[in-house]
Amino acid sequence: MNAHHDPELDDVLQDEELRRLGNLLSSARRPEPPLDEAFRSGLRRQLMQQAWEMGEGRPSLWRRVFAPPGLAWVGATAGLVLIAGLVIFYAMQPPSGFNQVIINSPMDGSKAVALGQPILVSFNQPMDHPSTQAAVQITPATTVTYSWQTNTLAVLPISGNLAPNTQYQVTIGPGALTAAKQPLTTAQTITFVTQPPAPPPPSPSPTPRAPATPSSLLTGEHQLAPLGGNLTTSNVQWSADSSTVYFVDSKGALTAVTAKGGDVSTVAPDGVSSPAIAPAGDRLAYIRGGKIEVLTFAAGTTAELAVTPAPTLVGWAKDKVVWAAADGVYTQGPSGPAKLAPLPTGGVVSILSIAPDGTHTAYSQDQNLFLLDLSSGKSAQLGKANAVFYGWSPDGTQLMYAGDGGTIAIADTQGNSVGTVPGAEASWSSQDAILLGSETDLYQVRPDGSALTKLANGTYRLPVWAPNGAAFVFFRGGAVWTASAPGLPPLPSLLDQATAVVNSFMQARQKNLPDLAATFLDSNGKQAYASGGLNLVINGDPFFSRSYILTAAVTGTQPDAATFVVRVVLTHGKLDVADFEETLTVIRDATTRQLVIDQATAGVHRNLGKGAEVVGVVVATDSIQVTFDSDLDPGTVAGAVVVMDDKGKQVDATTTYANRTVSITGLDLKPQAQYRLVVLTTLRDVLGHNIAAEYDLELVGPVAKNKTDHKSGAVTVSPVPVSPSPSSTPSS
Repeated sequence: MNAHHDPELDDVLQDEELRRLGNLLSSARRPEPPLDEAFRSGLRRQLMQQAWEMGEGRPSLWRRVFAPPGLAWVGATAGLVLIAGLVIFYAMQPPSGFNQVIINSPMDGSKAVALGQPILVSFNQPMDHPSTQAAVQITPATTVTYSWQTNTLAVLPISGNLAPNTQYQVTIGPGALTAAKQPLTTAQTITFVTQPPAPPPPSPSPTPRAPATPSSLLTGEHQLAPLGGNLTTSNVQWSADSSTVYFVDSKGALTAVTAKGGDVSTVAPDGVSSPAIAPAGDRLAYIRGGKIEVLTFAAGTTAELAVTPAPTLVGWAKDKVVWAAADGVYTQGPSGPAKLAPLPTGGVVSILSIAPDGTHTAYSQDQNLFLLDLSSGKSAQLGKANAVFYGWSPDGTQLMYAGDGGTIAIADTQGNSVGTVPGAEASWSSQDAILLGSETDLYQVRPDGSALTKLANGTYRLPVWAPNGAAFVFFRGGAVWTASAPGLPPLPSLLDQATAVVNSFMQARQKNLPDLAATFLDSNGKQAYASGGLNLVINGDPFFSRSYILTAAVTGTQPDAATFVVRVVLTHGKLDVADFEETLTVIRDATTRQLVIDQATAGVHRNLGKGAEVVGVVVATDSIQVTFDSDLDPGTVAGAVVVMDDKGKQVDATTTYANRTVSITGLDLKPQAQYRLVVLTTLRDVLGHNIAAEYDLELVGPVAKNKTDHKSGAVTVSPVPVSPSPSSTPSS
């Protein structure tokens, strides 16, 4: 035996081969054996126990071999050899398990990590906290705090949030030590991409009115007045303040009743047709006895207009009376009636309605429906034969008529169809909602066919909205009734609608679907991508991996327009290596009313990983917020992030910095004016790295809020700061 001789084994293992194996087992050594002393002692006891059980006494060699006890010894010897082989094998293996540090993270490889969470790094064994934290390197440069939970390290930016639209690389360097002071053999890196910032909260929706009954969403439903006789419909007019209803009863009398109900008063006793309230609400015109009478409310006086030929329909064009006759449409000129446009000759022609703005009229000719432009005298057919006219939009720029399959078509004043809604008796409100009434139920819907809502069951014939867009009148059982309807949810803003178009366009390009992408372009947009300056599909390596909207603003009305700057990120392998920006102009097509991309330009390519980068810009008329992917050196911000006007002169403003965001306030940006955001190379991150080259971003002053854009021209929001923990460490 050697220096590790064990005398207890001599008493048990008297066979020479067994003693050789025992010596071999005793001599096996390793620097840090994975088997502890308890295991060694247990194994030794097990060997001795098996030896005593199998080898009592010392027969001769042949007896030991061939007798049953001998055969038992052979089995015991084989078992010992197997056990010894396993022990020697594991003793000779290189360190594994706790000797090899394995690092992972649930974020690794993700493309949509939430902004408001720490970076989690898990280890397969206890680590030395100070050396591990010192070995953490983060790109882009971020000031962080650390906390531990068992073997998981949480790395939290001091701002409380990760930067949006940013690829992070978190590397644990070889300086990290295990709790047993073993170093990492190689650096290990976790890579992930963060989500865009959260959108701004939506504007509060109107509070729905409590339903009058479990089956109705209407309120205040009550009868105003009987029509008398068998009359079931009447031409109804509302006063401008929505307080009074004017209607013609079965005797032809023009009467009035307040919307609250009460006594009915008589305006004209008989023979009245076609009442029409002036847009200003100060006068009421109607036809009586072949003449046009105009009642002025303030004075209580009525003036007569004797016109030839006899009027058949009356309306208003701003403050002037407009009427239809058998041969054309007229208005009152300086010296008498003046014809605005003639009606076509031949067949049976009948004027149906004059537009609220007095610029168009709908008429039928031989059971066909036409729209007459009073300024040009040109007509356009609407729909097919026997089409029925239903009404106008409140501003007179669109109209409703019976479409295919029992639907109502929505068209512009050129006759172009822009949408459909379910078929019924319809009225269009000032709040852009259409009531759909019938003998059995009442619905409400948007002109684009969305938000269809059933309001009530029952008879709601020929509904007519009040100017306030809440109350309406209808006919039921030979009487005039009124009720109020809840408002529809607010329309998506112009910016929200345009953002959806831009996102769909970029997704189609990223998926290499040029035909689909082209559907979001008008002729100008297609020319921009076909001229050679821009590629609709980006192929090659580095590849187009993702894109995001850097900034957006509503920049025009009539037509609606919004300008977007979209960043395209190029990736090699799994690392972002370059990016560039495209400026897109989205407009509303005058014919289809759909939003399309009309203009596109591209900027220069930039290599990534060379200092802080802008990842979000929010533009308002009085301020600009610029979000960076890195924490900045506050002392370098002033004078390094500035706004220039279209003449290259710096705009006076106040600049502040907090949590990766530079705020430029005190601005007065003019709508649709050109500006330029400039980030100079003097700007440094917390590790002292300057940006590699000056960054320029062309901006357009946002327009004021309008009816389709209830928010300021912003599509991104800077992350909400979270109070940091007391200690922080900048990490490269």
